Amino acid sequence: MPDMSSRRGSRSRAQRSYETARWQDEGPLVLGSSKEFIRRAAEKATSRQGVLKHVSGNRQRFYAEAVHMNQMNGTPGILPVWDIDDAEPGKPTWYAMPRAQLLQDGLGDDATLRDVVSHVAFLAGVLADLAEQGTYHRDIKPGNLFWWNDGPVLADFGIAAWNAGVPRTRLAHPVGLTRPGQKLGPANFIAPEMRNGSPADRGERADVYSLAKTLFVLALPQRGPYPPDGTHRADAEEFSLWETGGSGKSLPALRHILEAATEFAVRQRLSMADFRDELHAWLSRYSRMEFRRRGDRFRFRFGWEGLHGISERHRRDHEETRSMMVSCMGQIAEALAGHYEAWTEGWDRDADEVTLGDYGWEPNGEDGFVPENGTIWMATATSGGRRIVLEAVLDHDVCFIAESQVGGPPWRLERQWGPTPWGRPRLQRTADRVEQLAEDVVSWLAEAAANSQ
Repeated sequence: MPDMSSRRGSRSRAQRSYETARWQDEGPLVLGSSKEFIRRAAEKATSRQGVLKHVSGNRQRFYAEAVHMNQMNGTPGILPVWDIDDAEPGKPTWYAMPRAQLLQDGLGDDATLRDVVSHVAFLAGVLADLAEQGTYHRDIKPGNLFWWNDGPVLADFGIAAWNAGVPRTRLAHPVGLTRPGQKLGPANFIAPEMRNGSPADRGERADVYSLAKTLFVLALPQRGPYPPDGTHRADAEEFSLWETGGSGKSLPALRHILEAATEFAVRQRLSMADFRDELHAWLSRYSRMEFRRRGDRFRFRFGWEGLHGISERHRRDHEETRSMMVSCMGQIAEALAGHYEAWTEGWDRDADEVTLGDYGWEPNGEDGFVPENGTIWMATATSGGRRIVLEAVLDHDVCFIAESQVGGPPWRLERQWGPTPWGRPRLQRTADRVEQLAEDVVSWLAEAAANSQ
């Protein structure tokens, strides 16, 4: 007997009607797409052109998506719902949205790296607000980011975890959590824990991983539609941003943010709120930097580089922290001793190269507080019987302290600044903290010099 299953499937799909009482169906949104349930449509009463998404596959998941998106209507940064099926409350079979342009296309050839970072920072803010409510999108990728009403918006919450902070009951599966075998987005954008973990993983820090990957793709359209897999190693050529045309520290600074946002270990990864804030700090720092238009870039692809161990991370933490401190120490030396290079870097504590203040750190051994990753110690030349010490304390995170010491050796503490808040090494806000500390010291030296006259 001939196998009629494929014919029956074809006939059922062909016979499905996408007409609704209020919207005139105008065919698939994308011809030839497997997602025929996403349709172009015109509102019968107004002729307004929109897009209807019809129920397909998991009905409970579609109900959750449609109802929650309708409830979020009017939220900045989320594509609005114009209309929703109200025939059976809580079980809509379709909802209507505007016809929006993909963000990738909306950016166009004139966009620069700064434009991309600015739009992604805005969306990171939207996702951070959702995360506070226990909602995680879990399918962030360029195909789900749109340009509408002169700004970027999120759409397609089809596999989102809704109100994920609500405790599970023994009788109910949490709304929005994925069951075994359900898809969790395209591989190169998916956080590792969402590929390999429990299907019911809420994905508290999965969206930040995916959004960082998306930023990379939006910034470098010539590299192709998918980012390299794995953590965005800041010193690996595979994750270079050189085509964007930045100079100085602008590109390394952003690469460190992307690395922190794509850490393999969830606990080491930035939260969405931290990612938003780091991007805004980067934008503020490089507000005048010139970047190349996307349409003016060369096509290039770099080779692959594997992940390095944790000791390599510590080495880079030290190198980048020291780099942050050098210019600050130079400013302090110039203010005190009259020359930018009038400072030294030392580690020999027997030579009186110590800090003298009490900073309230809890002892972690017989020798008191000893930071696990050490310190970076710098001091100006002596002028007028005074020197300024600047020190970074690295204990996974990093903070900075500064002291004015007089009369030495042996030295006495005259004034202390800090410690600054602990921050993640190599990120922009951390650099901002040590620079603010240096500015405070320089201002104090100017006042001290004025008072001595």
